[in-house]
This record gives sequence, structure tokens and C-alpha cells, in this order.
Amino acid sequence: MPLSSGCSSGRLMEFQHPALVVGHPGHELRVFGWMDEYKPRVYVITDGSGRNGVSRTSSTADLLARVGSPRGEIFGCMSDADIYNAMLERNVPAILLLVDSLARSFLRHRIDCVVGDAAEGFNPTHDLCRGLVNSAVLLAERTSGRAIANFEVCLTEWEQNGLKPLHDDSCLHWTLDDRRLMQKIEAAEQYDELSHEVQRAIAQRGKGYFRTECLRPAVTTDLPCFGARKPAYERWGEQRVAEGHYRSVIRFKQHVLPMMQAILDYACHANLAPALVGTRR
Repeated sequence: MPLSSGCSSGRLMEFQHPALVVGHPGHELRVFGWMDEYKPRVYVITDGSGRNGVSRTSSTADLLARVGSPRGEIFGCMSDADIYNAMLERNVPAILLLVDSLARSFLRHRIDCVVGDAAEGFNPTHDLCRGLVNSAVLLAERTSGRAIANFEVCLTEWEQNGLKPLHDDSCLHWTLDDRRLMQKIEAAEQYDELSHEVQRAIAQRGKGYFRTECLRPAVTTDLPCFGARKPAYERWGEQRVAEGHYRSVIRFKQHVLPMMQAILDYACHANLAPALVGTRR
């Protein structure tokens, strides 16, 4: 179904305390217009240091300061190497700490809408971030008795051949005017660590492609299923192992999915202390 030509701002305006949870710093650029308008509290799981070990959280911090979005308590708390090792070792306790921290923060700040990375099979951190969001939302809802709207944002459908986003009447589309689109493009081009990716994205799709920002409702208790399709990160991992760059391949069914299942099971049965139910308004 084609994207809507208008803006579903009516539903977006219902939320007074939105949050954005991303796996890597820089993902916030995908929803720059929505972020600039609604000022969500932004949580970043990793520092985006990748193979070179250089954090890019300062670039995201600068961007948030410019648009006026507050930082969440979780902000680059794990390196990329740390989270990849946690997945390879299936270190569930380390990820449960993040679930608890996110849920506590959602309660503390009375978050009523969470937007986060979608699980697309492109990067294991993106997929695990979706599991973190779902589990933290569920845990906060069960503790407080308040519903929290849960949305996902596709990060890579534009560069995965044959993978098209699914849009229907339940999606919320924020369509940028020319001024805000140019602000978004300028912010992306000024994000030094992602300049190459930004240039490649614009070359492939054109600037107009990034005018519409889609927030797609997520089913909190769902787990991703890629069917017979091998996730892109498995193919890349196999290539890196063959080249001698990596020692192991992160597999969806062997590593990522069991962790997502474990933290979702935890959220379905755990309760945070009643005192943690937020009273801030």
C-alpha cells in the first residue's frame, strides 16, 4: 500500500510523554522530523563504536541538544563489541539489566508512547533493540497498569533489495514540509561518523524518499520471524569470518532469538517494585 500523502498528527498529539529507543547512535535521524516536533526522551543502547572502537554518542548528544530532546538514563551504555559478545555468549542477565532500567525510566517519566528500531534482519543489535523495547514496555505496563503505545521504525528497507515496508491504516505517517526535510538532510550530512552512509542513501533513493517518517504499531508480545530468508548479518558475518576479521557468526535462531524470547518471558512474569510506579507529571 502506498504511503499516505498527509500527516497522521492527530493520533501523535495524543501522547504527552514520548520516548525513542535506538540500538545505535544516529538512528534518531530516521525520525528527525517527529523528534524535532515532539521532543521524545531518547535512549541509546550502544555507543556505535563498531570495529574502530570510536564512540559516536557525542554526535547524537549534540543533535539532541539542538532539537531540544532530553537524554534517557541509558545512553551508549554498551560498546558494539560488548553487545555482540553478550549475544554470542547468550548473556541474558546483562540484557535483563537493560530491560529493568528502561522499564524503570518509562515509569519514572510517565512515558506513554515508545518508538524504537524494528527487527529487520539487517543488524543483530537492531533486532535485539526491538526485543528490549517490547519487553520494557510490557514490564512497565504490568507494573503500572497503564498502557504504553509501542511503535517501530524501519531503518534499512531502502537498501535491502526486495524488502518493502508494510504500510496500512494503522501506521502513523509524519510527512515533512520542505523546510523540515532540509533540516533533516542537513543534520544527517553533518553527522560526521555517518556521512558515507548518508551520501549512499541519498544517492540510492533521493532526498525526497526521507520526507515521510512512518511509525508502525508493534505487537509487544511478538517475536520476529524471517522464514527461510537468512538475515543479512549472518551473510556478512560468514564473509567476515572467511576473511579472518571475525571469529564467530551471530546467528538469529541460535543467538538473537533465544535472548529475545528469554527477556520477553521475563517481562511476562516479573514485576518491578510498586514504589517505582511513576508519579511525575
